[in-house]
Amino acid sequence: MAMWDKVKKALVGDTPKEEPKKKESTAQPAAAESAWGGGSATADTPTSPQDASPAPSGNYKRVKVSASGKGWGGPLIIEPKPGKDLIYSVTGGGIHPIAQKIAELSGGRPFDGFNSSAGFDEIACAVIDCGGTARVGVYPMKKVPTIDIYPTSPSGPLSRFITEDIFVSGVKIETIELAD
Repeated sequence: MAMWDKVKKALVGDTPKEEPKKKESTAQPAAAESAWGGGSATADTPTSPQDASPAPSGNYKRVKVSASGKGWGGPLIIEPKPGKDLIYSVTGGGIHPIAQKIAELSGGRPFDGFNSSAGFDEIACAVIDCGGTARVGVYPMKKVPTIDIYPTSPSGPLSRFITEDIFVSGVKIETIELAD
């Protein structure tokens, strides 16, 4: 149970209340933001694994993600599989252009991991924008291939989990390509 739910339960009690109905969005994403230009969330940004449309079985492709000149680690080969095909974008909300490109090339499902969550076992790779120690180490600790857009190297209390075979940093659009 999330911390807020525990606090709310303690304050209000166990009395179930009717949830307010969600307002349906009629906004359409701008065409200019659909490719790799815009990194902000749109009305179509998946916020749960069920919202992200599944790729047809067998249509996944391997993608090679390399560090730029100032980056560290990798290259990583990202290979989505049925049930483990989320390209998890944890970059402040919305799907980051790097996550979008990996999803488009691999057939994986882009997913906004900043505004929602999924199980580690569903994540093909995590795209982060962290120059510190938290997100940089959490995903490698859980054995999730991690792609940092900042040119960071292992540091902090989780640095022992950040290895070249599971982490790459300083990634740019130009350093992402189909493998094989």
